Amino acid sequence: MQLLANTTSPYVRIARVAMIEKGLDIEPTLVDPWADDPRLRAANAATRVPTLLLDDGTPLAESLLIVQWLELARPAPEWPSLTGRDAATAAGVLSRAGIALGAIDASVHTIITRKVTAPLLFDETPVGLRRRRTMVEGLQRLEALGAVLGSAKSGTASGTAPGTAPGSTAPPLDAICAVVLYDYQQLRYGDQPWLPKTPGLQALAEAMRQRPSFARTMPRAA
Repeated sequence: MQLLANTTSPYVRIARVAMIEKGLDIEPTLVDPWADDPRLRAANAATRVPTLLLDDGTPLAESLLIVQWLELARPAPEWPSLTGRDAATAAGVLSRAGIALGAIDASVHTIITRKVTAPLLFDETPVGLRRRRTMVEGLQRLEALGAVLGSAKSGTASGTAPGTAPGSTAPPLDAICAVVLYDYQQLRYGDQPWLPKTPGLQALAEAMRQRPSFARTMPRAA
C-alpha cells in the first residue's frame, strides 16, 4: 500500500492514526497538493490528501472513507473498533466526531483562503468570522463533552475494560478527531487571543501522545 500525504493536514493525521491503530503502519509518501503533484493527481483527480493506494491499485480518498474501509478490512474483535460495535454506540461516536470535523473544516478552509488573499482581509469578513465561530464553538462543545471523550482514555468505546491507564488502549474515532483538532489548532492558531482554553482537550491530547499513533503523527509545519 501507499499513503500519499503531507505533514500538516489534519485529515491525513486522522487516517494515519486510524491505520496505525489497525496495524497498518505505512510510512507516508510525501506530496505537495499545492504543487499539483503528478503522483497525487494520477491517484485522485481532486489532488487531495490523504489518498491511500491499496495493494491492487484501488485509490481511497478522504479520511473518513479510509476509516470506513479499515473498519471492514480489519474488524473487531481482532482489531480495535474505531466507531463502536453497535448502532447506538456508533451514533454517539460519530456525532462527537462530526463536531470535531466541522471545526477542522473551518480551520483548514481558513488557512487555504489565507493563501490566496491577505489574512486580515478574509478573517474579518462575515465568512471568516463565521468560520472562527465554528472553530471556537466546536472546541467548547467538545470540552463540555470531556467526560464522554475522556472515556476513550480507558478504551470504553472499543469494548475494553474501563479504568485502565490513559492512552493504554486504542481510542475511538471521536477522540481521534478531537485530539487532531486540538493539535492542529495549536499549530495554526495557538497564538490567537480568540482561541478558547480547553484544559480537558489538552489533557486528552497529552494522554493520547503516549500512543505511537499520535506521537509519530504530530503535525509539522513545512
